[in-house]
Amino acid sequence: MPGFKNDGVQVQEYVYDFDVDGGATGAIDLSAKAGKADLPVGAIINAVRAKVVTACTSGGSATVVWGPTADADGYSGATIAVASLTDNALFNGWDNAAALLWDDTNDHAISYNVTAAANADLNMTIATAALTAGKIIFVVEYYVPSLT
Repeated sequence: MPGFKNDGVQVQEYVYDFDVDGGATGAIDLSAKAGKADLPVGAIINAVRAKVVTACTSGGSATVVWGPTADADGYSGATIAVASLTDNALFNGWDNAAALLWDDTNDHAISYNVTAAANADLNMTIATAALTAGKIIFVVEYYVPSLT
């Protein structure tokens, strides 16, 4: 009987932590951190959610986006201003019409197929100004269909 390799949904958690990762502008590969990994090629992503655990701050007007190398804002959609990254704030790709998770034309959620290593990782990109504090947890829900 065909099924899923993993018997259902899998969850991978990634963490941005200012105390560990710093806050300089540029991309931070969260999947390259110790104990983390890229998603398996062939995975089907159903959702990417972010929860701010510690409010992000900046000496300027910092912004963040998140997604794979192939599409830096593919899971966050719109650029998120530091003022929105408050304690306990929640984000998902549907909130901001993230291109990889939302069909803006037909207004519905879509799944994303991880077809290559360039879209199997998770990066958070800081722009405009550096962050000076913050911690965000990202949760990626996905399936790995059976190939047999």
